[in-house]
Amino acid sequence: MSTNRPVTPATFVGTDVVDLHDPRTRGKAEHERFLSRVLDGEEAATVRAAARPDLELWSVWAAKEAAFKTATKVRGEPPVFRHAAFGVHWESRRSGGEPWLGTVSYEELRIPVRVVGHADVIQAVCYMHSHECLARDQVRFGLESLDEPGAPWAGSLNELLVRFTDQEADAIHTLPSAAVRIGARMDIADMMGISASRVEIVCDPGLPGRRPPRVLVDGSPARADVSLSHHGRWIAWIAHADR
Repeated sequence: MSTNRPVTPATFVGTDVVDLHDPRTRGKAEHERFLSRVLDGEEAATVRAAARPDLELWSVWAAKEAAFKTATKVRGEPPVFRHAAFGVHWESRRSGGEPWLGTVSYEELRIPVRVVGHADVIQAVCYMHSHECLARDQVRFGLESLDEPGAPWAGSLNELLVRFTDQEADAIHTLPSAAVRIGARMDIADMMGISASRVEIVCDPGLPGRRPPRVLVDGSPARADVSLSHHGRWIAWIAHADR
C-alpha cells in the first residue's frame, strides 16, 4: 500500500461538535477561571452578557477547535494550542437557526468559520483554500445523531470495525470514532463519484490529537481532506474532495 507520497489538497478543513446536553458543558460559562483560560477579554465579556451564555461559550470554543485543526494542516504541523490565542470575530449571528458566520484569527492566518446549532448541539466548520480564500465547491459537512435508527453506522463497535482496513482501524477506539468515519467516507465517495469501499480515512503514527486524518483512495493519497469530531451522542465531519 502506497501511503507515503504527499498529496496537498486544494482545501483544508476542520470541524468540532459540542453536545449541549453533556453534563460537562452545562453552566461552564459561570466558571471565571475557565473563561479566562480559553477566551480573550472581549470574548469573555460577550459570553457574560449573552442571553444564552453556554451557547455563546461553546460556539466560540467550537470555532477555535475547528480553526486549530485547519491551521495544523495549512502550516503542516500543529501550532501550540492556546485557546485564547485563537480570536473569534463574528460577522453575522442570525436567529432562527441560521448559521453564525465569522473569522478565527491566529497569527498571520484568517480562517473563515461557520457555526450551526440549536438547543441540543453546536457544530463549527472551517474551510480554507490553499490560497487562503474561502472554498465553496466540493465541500460537504455532516452533523448526525450517533443513535439515529437505521443509520449506516448503526451497530456495535465490533460490528463496525469489520468495515475498516487495519490501517483505518488503528485510529478507531470508540463507537463514535467508527461511526463518524463511515459518514465521512460516504460523503467523500459521493463527491468523487466512486464507491465508498475505495475510500479510507487513516491517521499517521503519533500522539492522539496530533495526527490529522488523511484520505486514501485505492490505498493511495487522494486530493481530499477531512476533519472528524464527536461528543456525547453527536458525530460531525467536514470533507473536501476533487474528482
